[in-house]
Amino acid sequence: MSRLGKYFLVILIFALSQTALAVVLPKRDQVVKKASDLLDTWSVSYVYGGSKLGDPEHCDACNTCLDRMKSGPKERLTDCPVCNKCSLDCSHYTYEVFKQAGLSATYLTTSLMNNLSPQELAGRYKLLDIGSKISRAMPGDLLVYNGHVVLLEKKYPDGLHGDVIHSTSGRELRGPGNGIQRERRASLQNFRGPVLRVLRHLDLAKEMRDFYIQLRTGSVNTGKPIPTHE
Repeated sequence: MSRLGKYFLVILIFALSQTALAVVLPKRDQVVKKASDLLDTWSVSYVYGGSKLGDPEHCDACNTCLDRMKSGPKERLTDCPVCNKCSLDCSHYTYEVFKQAGLSATYLTTSLMNNLSPQELAGRYKLLDIGSKISRAMPGDLLVYNGHVVLLEKKYPDGLHGDVIHSTSGRELRGPGNGIQRERRASLQNFRGPVLRVLRHLDLAKEMRDFYIQLRTGSVNTGKPIPTHE
């Protein structure tokens, strides 16, 4: 097994450890917090191809135009050019979350998330492919479906359901300015068709690996419960 393969295997083993759910991992916690902050504090519209989180004035201008034009998701950017200054689609939303959480991030589409090799994802985009089993997913991971990506915010004890935050369109849009939404108790394995990949930012994977090493060497104490997002 290659050195890279052994490194990934250690991370996957740790991902299955329930110990990780009893402590705060600061980087992972920051990703989940930023995902929630964008939902709670920004009035951002979903626009196919939307790639920028502008200031509130730009967001309001975009929302006003969309409310007037009543355009479909893929026509919104053409009908309301002002939305170039404030709007996000699903993959740009997850990119923005990583960036605001202080992680090194390079934008990629959901098509690339699904079709690039694990080596390319890790080397070019700092994303670790941990397969398609929801049992391996943890808060802060990306769940990639056909044409859509969401960020896992919380996982329920059954391991099959969770809360996700995403930028979404269509029947779920609920009007301009409400593009970022939380879905509670979503069926993670089949939220938008079957999940095709679970991706974890390498910085989060390394944080988990480092904690696991500290746990094994006895240099970390997990006896005291610490509140988390789980």
